[in-house]
Parts: sequence; structure tokens; C-alpha cells
Amino acid sequence: MDITYAPIPCMCKGIVKWKIKETENYDVDIYQSPLGKLNGSVAASAIFQPGLNDNYKQGDFVYVLIYFTFGGHKSEFIKVQPGSKYWILGLFNEKSIANIKVEEPLSETSNDRLTFLNQTGSGLVISDNGESSLVSGPLFRSVKSDGFGVNKNCVMDYGQNFWRMISHSDPGLSREHFGMFGGVDDDDASARTSETDYNIIYRRFVTQTRAIDKWVSTCEGTHNPWVGANVDSEDIAAGKEVLCTKIINNGESRVTIEYGEPGDSFVNLRVDDVIKQEQVLNGVAPGATPATVGNRFSLNISDKGAVNLSASGSAKSQNNTVGFSLTISENGDLNIYAQGKITFSHSAADVENNSIVIDPEAGIDIKSKKGLRFNGLNLVTKKFLDWMNKNKQALCQVTAIGGPAPIHPAALPEFSSGLTKMSEQDGFLTINSGTAKSGKNDITDTFMTT
Repeated sequence: MDITYAPIPCMCKGIVKWKIKETENYDVDIYQSPLGKLNGSVAASAIFQPGLNDNYKQGDFVYVLIYFTFGGHKSEFIKVQPGSKYWILGLFNEKSIANIKVEEPLSETSNDRLTFLNQTGSGLVISDNGESSLVSGPLFRSVKSDGFGVNKNCVMDYGQNFWRMISHSDPGLSREHFGMFGGVDDDDASARTSETDYNIIYRRFVTQTRAIDKWVSTCEGTHNPWVGANVDSEDIAAGKEVLCTKIINNGESRVTIEYGEPGDSFVNLRVDDVIKQEQVLNGVAPGATPATVGNRFSLNISDKGAVNLSASGSAKSQNNTVGFSLTISENGDLNIYAQGKITFSHSAADVENNSIVIDPEAGIDIKSKKGLRFNGLNLVTKKFLDWMNKNKQALCQVTAIGGPAPIHPAALPEFSSGLTKMSEQDGFLTINSGTAKSGKNDITDTFMTT
């Protein structure tokens, strides 16, 4: 008896995953064929042109023409024909991907509910009160309308570790994870005897588009945030004692907000230039290198209430400089440093009437149209000295009526020179050449997000 093999064309059902870049092919998952669901996806091309880019989109149900090898001892389909091409024939509407037929022994109906059960411990319960419960091993989901209090119109999930893919594209450009880490193996788990040994985490990673340079990462619980390249990290490690983190990355700019770490950074808010994005580390936890950033703005509030504010940063890595720095110690000591001109006033319109301007080039100017007082007493101005200088030859009267009484010749030279000398040379005016301002506030910055 001769054994023959023949290529047989078959029309299969599949779902489009995405368009393969720089080709006319689509990545398609085949879920129905003569051999059942195929392992992996196939690269299929539409059978007609033009306009292939607009013909199909992610999630479309399509018929795909695939050649299978048929024959052998049992005259059956054996495998996909080697070297054959895959052709998308067109779209169709699938009522149900999972064509499940419920057998009678697996379902039961009581007075108030319909139950679907399986010997594996999975099942679905639909109650007359509108509540649906889905159970799969240790995972439980309850969907309930109406009700009372916090259980009204709610969805409740229970599980030790579960992941939710918000999008359908690799490497999980939008995903969510909640879980508890109890050990990598049985030996590790048995060694964890304290409640503090179990790390619990909730984190989300959402991109603005499928491009990876604009995203938001949120992490609560154990500090192990998803950022950039380590979005696929499954390890739950307490890198810091931070309890809540939000990182917003918009191209080359990044905002980082951290709460809950004991010490100086109990509240930490940063604006950074991203000098180098996170880079993937294959097979090494946590999966990526930290980004290299240069700080523009930083606000730290300690758990004792101390404040450290830096602004107008040069965005250099580690050896950063800032144009403005404000610190308040936990004892209430205040330090303010600014590289440029400092103006104190009620508003921009009030600077000419009531203000203090500290200019590194021109000195300090105080304007007070309502008067300047010290301990309640008005201060004497330069005009008083000008008047004395103008009238120094006839400032006092002598015993003879109408006769002038000039300053004594012994005091007159010192008075005259005091009007022109600088203050550090015993002059009468508040003018001093001084030294040039530095305006340099160095900040050692070694911040990392992991």
C-alpha cells in the first residue's frame, strides 16, 4: 500500500494582532483550523491590493487560507505545509471566539441562581439579584448592581497575584498588576516568618500612544515602579521605603512624585531632563537600568517638617547647580539664596512705592513712600548730610548777632572727606566696592527611580 501526502488548502479563522512594520504582512493568531488552535502566530498577507494598510486593523476576525499536509497511514491532516504562504481572504463576524457548549451535568438551576461548574474548581454563578461571580482557583471576581454601601454597583477582585493587560500589544505598553510576593521558591517562602517579609504592591503603566517616550507609571505599596524598559518586570522588590510613586515621562522631560520614605524625602517632587532613558537588561532584575536625569526643580519635605526647595537647575547629572535654593530646618531656621535679582513687594505694580530689591550688580534698594522707620523712629537720609554740607560755613550763630559760626577747623576736614569716602574707609555713605557675587549653589544629585 502506497502512503501519499498532499497539500490541501483550508480556510481557517484567526484574529489580527498587528501590522508587521515595513511589510505587507499582518501577524494573525489562528484559533480554528483542521489542527485546532495553532501554536504561535502566522505572517499573512492580504490576497488583494492596493490599500493593504487600511484593510485590516488590530482585533479584526479574518479568514486565512493555509495549506496543510494531508495523508499518511491514517489519511489525516498532519501539519502546516512547509514553505507555504498564508493569505487573508477577508473579514467576518464571529459571535463567540470560545464556542462553549454547556453540558447538562455541568450546570444546575436553583430558585435564585444559575450555576456553571467544572471539576477543576472553576465556575460562574448568576443570581437573580443581578450579581455574577466568576471563580478560577484562588481568583474570584464579583460583579454586582444595586446593593448597599460600598457594595453597590461595584466590581470586586480577590487574588494573591494577578495581572491585567490593558492593551493587547507587547511588551505590555499598558498593564496593571496587584500582588503579594511570598518567595521565589519553597525554601524562600518557609524562611519568611515575619509579616514584614511579604511585599505587597499595586502598580499601573499606561502610555499615551504606542510610542514608549510618553507614559505614566503609578506604584503603591512596595516601591518597585514600572518605568520605561522594565515594564515587564515581575519581581516585587522593596528598592526604597516609598509608599506611593507617580512618574510622568513626556519625551525628554520627567516629573517624579514620591511619598512615604522616612527621613529628608518623606515628600519628594522633582522635574528632570531625561539625559538617558532606561535601558533593557536581559535576564537581570529588575529588568532595566535607571535613567540618567538632570534636575530642574526639586522639593523635599522631611518627616519632621523640614523643607528643601531648589529651582532653576542646570539639568546636569550628579554635579548639578541651581539658581535658587530655599531651606527651612526642623527648628525653623530659614535660608534663601538666589543667583539673580531678588524683589520683595506686594505686587509688580507696587515695586516703585514699597519694595526691597537685592541686585547682585547694583546693591540693595529700599523704597518706602510711606516712610522707613527703625524701632518706630524715622531714619535720617542723605539729604540731611547734603544740607549740613551746604551750610557748614554758617551752621551756628556766635554771640555776635548775625555772625556765622562755622564747624570747628579741627572737625571740618574729617566731615568733608567723609562725604566722599566709601563706608569701609570710614566714609558716611553705604557704598562699598565689595567682591563680585558668585551666585553658585552646588547640588550633589544622585537620584534614581529604583
